[in-house]
Order: sequence, then structure tokens, then C-alpha cells
Amino acid sequence: MSDIEFDDGAAKRLIAAADAGDDRLRGQGGTRAAAAEDALWNFEGAYSQRFLEAVQVEAADRARLARQLASLSDQVSAVAAAAVRERERLADLASWNQREQHRQDAAATDPLRALGIPPSTFPDPRPSTTPVVPPEVSVSFTARQRERTGTGTSGGRSSAVPENLRRFAQTTRASDRAASTAVGDVRRAWHAFVGSCGWARIGSTTLLSGAEAYLRENDGDAAWTERVAAAFERAGSAGSLSNATLDVAVSDDVPAAVQRLTADGLTPTEVNALWNAFGFSPERRSDLESLPVTALAALGNLEGVPYWARDTANRVVLRERLAAARTGDDPVELAALQNIDKALRGAVDDWPRSLTTLSADVPPLAAVSIGDLDTAANVTWTVPGMGTTSADTVGWANASQNLAEQQARTTGRTDNAVLAWIGYAPPPVPDAENRDLGVLGNRSATEGAPHLVDSIHGLDAVRAGDVPHTNVVAHSYGSTTAAIALDREDVHVDTLTTIGSAGIPGSVRDAGDLSADHVYAGQARKAYPWDDDGPRGDQWAWLGREGSRRKDPTDADFGATVFEVDDGGSGNPVLDHGVHTKDDRGYLDKGTESLKNVARTSTGQGDRVSRPTEEEEAW
Repeated sequence: MSDIEFDDGAAKRLIAAADAGDDRLRGQGGTRAAAAEDALWNFEGAYSQRFLEAVQVEAADRARLARQLASLSDQVSAVAAAAVRERERLADLASWNQREQHRQDAAATDPLRALGIPPSTFPDPRPSTTPVVPPEVSVSFTARQRERTGTGTSGGRSSAVPENLRRFAQTTRASDRAASTAVGDVRRAWHAFVGSCGWARIGSTTLLSGAEAYLRENDGDAAWTERVAAAFERAGSAGSLSNATLDVAVSDDVPAAVQRLTADGLTPTEVNALWNAFGFSPERRSDLESLPVTALAALGNLEGVPYWARDTANRVVLRERLAAARTGDDPVELAALQNIDKALRGAVDDWPRSLTTLSADVPPLAAVSIGDLDTAANVTWTVPGMGTTSADTVGWANASQNLAEQQARTTGRTDNAVLAWIGYAPPPVPDAENRDLGVLGNRSATEGAPHLVDSIHGLDAVRAGDVPHTNVVAHSYGSTTAAIALDREDVHVDTLTTIGSAGIPGSVRDAGDLSADHVYAGQARKAYPWDDDGPRGDQWAWLGREGSRRKDPTDADFGATVFEVDDGGSGNPVLDHGVHTKDDRGYLDKGTESLKNVARTSTGQGDRVSRPTEEEEAW
């Protein structure tokens, strides 16, 4: 007996899977509706409307998908019933054919046939010879795409309760996992059915691809909802965010506007022009804080972006990196981040502190400003020397704080700012354990100088039309870096002041080569670190100069204005190479003659500095 290619077991498994999927999807309605209602509580604005639209589309698509699964079950059931009828027809026909053959065989051997008497017969009509045609299995479903960003929402603001949004995402993800399992069961059963039921007729079947698209859209909704929640959380959870900001913050990819802003090759002036088109303002820092951390990390270090915005961005990134470092295994990274955080918390009186640089390096480079760089009439970069890293941010910021306060006392004005700039990696301090003699070479300075130039250009771009008096105060090896940075024509500052210089590179002939209107230099007396009984003074700078054969900026033929740091009569002498020491005898310690003179040189009052005696110059 012939048979048809149809596996009843495969058909039954497909019917069961489709029925289960139908039931699973229909049963999710109440859970999803309750989660959406919870999420919509205090969710207002264009983004609330967009969320509601997505929920409505999902509900309608889920119902359509469930109906198609039910239809698949019905259609396969109909095919299975047709298969039963076809097999019955084939069996009946085979049985009749067998009887017919018996009748023919009997007639051939019947003795009455010779007498012309026909054999007796009984009525036995032939079964149908027309095959049963199975109904076609055709189930189509297309999931609709859901709008999540853009489309002109930038004119208003939205508000939300982020924890409610996260609960919605958590609930719907659980429902989607169950739905995905059901769709997977249908997919496997379908492939088994098609592979073992060749008799069935298969028409248009976009059900599975459509179901997968539906699940992807659901996943997109959950991820989008989580990004909206994260944006509000970064912004402090309370209040509202502009829709334009949310469009950037919740985008699947890095938004085109941010990509343009961070593109390679842009000058700080070009960056500033692009930034201004965003429309962020200091009054609504929460809008900026809501952006993705990856975008904030780029913005926080982008020269040409206003400093209030860089501080806002970098503080969010610092918070995220600190949290990660506390659970990580890099104590160096953690120590640096903690020191930067401590420096920011050390603001004094009316001197706000801002984090204007937090590089992605491990540990990071960092710059903390004392005062407002966006408005200050006088801005000073303090450039550190050997051994200074971001793990020393507190000390370098406090030394810079001393300078900012002394500048205010010198001028009677408080509209000045000092940028404690650890924006490059100085060479380490050589000792018995670390024999790195990079301080005697110019490599670190050569690599760091372009970063200082970029920082100066950044201020020029942000303050275009309101350019402040600009100064660089460079200590130790920082003077090597600053000299290389200013030995070019595309950069300019009003003053350069070196203290405890480790030497000026030979490529700089004299002070006239530097792009600074005035160059000043202060140097404590030479001291020997191995002579505990000898006079105290700068025990390292002279070694850096002589070991590298770099120039001493206090030499008369260099052309800098030399000022007193040892014994000016009105301030304490410098008795150490450091800027900030335990006994307050560093170059930028309170009460020192050095600090008073550096405050004068960096506020346009260089003609008031105390000058060393001929004997002191001979040191």
C-alpha cells in the first residue's frame, strides 16, 4: 500500500507548540499592562507619549501574533485531518484493488466460464481515485517598528521616575524570555514538521521571522526604557530633562551630533562652535549629566567645550570609575581616583573647584581648577615636575590654591583662576629602587608639551572675545615641558614663570624664543641631598639641569627676570625642591617669598618682584 509523507507526531508537536505559544502570549496581557501603568506614573512629556505609543503597539502586535499562532494550530490540525482522510482513501482503494484482483483470478478459473455463464458478483463500488488535497499552511506576521528617538521632540522637556521604568523593563524582559522560549519551541516544531511532512502544502510563512522581529522590538523597548532611566539617574533622578538631551542620551548608537563634536582634526574653536549648537547651559547641568558615560568621557576632555560642562561630565565619569575601581584589582587606579575625588572636595571658602580633565589613562591624567575658568580675568596653569601623578592631585591642587589666594591678595580681586594641571606624565623621581633617569631626558616633556598647548588653545576658544590674562607657572621638570610648549608660534601666554627649574632644552636659545610676553625665573640655593649637615635649599633642580645639560633659566644670558625665593625680607625662604612641604618652605607654600613673587609675576605685576642679591645669584 502506498502512503503519504506525513508524520502525525510532528504535526501534533507543532499544534501543541503553537497552542502553548498562543496561551503564553495571551496570558501576558495583565502583567505587561500593570507594569506599563506603574511606569507611566509621573512620567510626563514627549517621552512619556512615546513610551505609551510603544506599549500600545506591543500589545496590538502581541495579540496579532497570538492569533497567528492559533491559526497555525488550526491549519496544521486541518492538514492532519486531511492526511487521515487521504490515508483512509488510499487504504480503501488498496483494499478494493486487492478484492478486484481476487475476483478476476476467480473468474479466470471458474468452470462455468466455458459454458458462457458469467460469475456471480456482489456490489463493490470502486473508492475515489482522486487524491485528497491538503489545505495550504499559510501564516504571516510582521512586527511594527517603534519610534524611540528624534522626530522633533527637542522643543520640550520630559520627566520620569527611573525606578518605575527599570521595573517595567525588568518585568517585560521576563515576559519576553518566556515568549522567546515559546517561539523557539514553535520554530523547532515547525522545522521538524516541514522536514517530515512533505505531503503538506506550505504557502507564505513569515510567522517565525515576524515573531523574532517582535521580540527584538520588545528588547529594544526595554533597553530604551533602561537608557531613559539611566539618563534620569545620572541627572540625579529628580526634575525634568530636555527632550533634545534625551534624544542624545538614549540613542542606540553614539549620536551623530556627538560624533561630529569629537571627530579627529577639529580645532578647539571648531569644537566650541559645534558645542554651542547643543544649547546646554550651566543652569541645567542635569541635562548634560544625563548623557551616556561614554559621551561624557569624551566631552569632559574636549578642548573648546566650556569648563562648567567639562566639570559636570568629568564628575559623572569619576563617580562611575570610582565605583568600578572599588570592586576591581588595580590599587594604583583606585588611589589616583580617590585622590582626585578628595581634591575636588577640598574647595576652600569662595574658591570653587572643577575637574577639567580626567583622561581615560590608567591611572588618569587630571586637572583641577581653583576658581571659575569660564569667567576669570586672570588664568594660570601650574605645571608640575618629576614624580607628580594624579595620585598627588590633592597636594598639587592645594599648592595651586595657595597661589590663587595670594594672587587675590596681590591684586585685591578674586576674579582669578588657577588650573592645577597634571595633564602629562612627568618622569619619576629616581631612587635606589627606581633607577629611571627619564628626568635627564626630554622625552616626557616633548610628549607632554602638545597637551599643554591644546589646553591653552582650549581656553582661547572658550573665552574668545573675552580673553583673560594668561600665565604658566612651571615647577621643576614642568619648566622643561612648558618651554617646549611655548617654543612655537601658534600659542601665546602673557607670562611664563619657572620655579626650581630642571632646565630649559637647548632648542630654546633664550627667553625671547618663547611665546610669552614676560619670562620670570626663581631658584632656591643649591643643596646636596646627601649632605644632612649642609645648608638647606633646592636639592634636585641643579642635578636635573647639570645631568641633562639643559639651560638654567636664572642665568643672566637667558634673559628671564630673576626673582627672590631665598631671603627677600618679607617672606620665608624656600628650603626644599617641592612646592608644598610639611614645614611650609616649598616654592608655593603660604608665607614664602617665592609664593608672593609668583603671585606678582602671574598677575601682571612682575615689576614688583623682589630681586636676589649678587651673592644669591652666584649660588
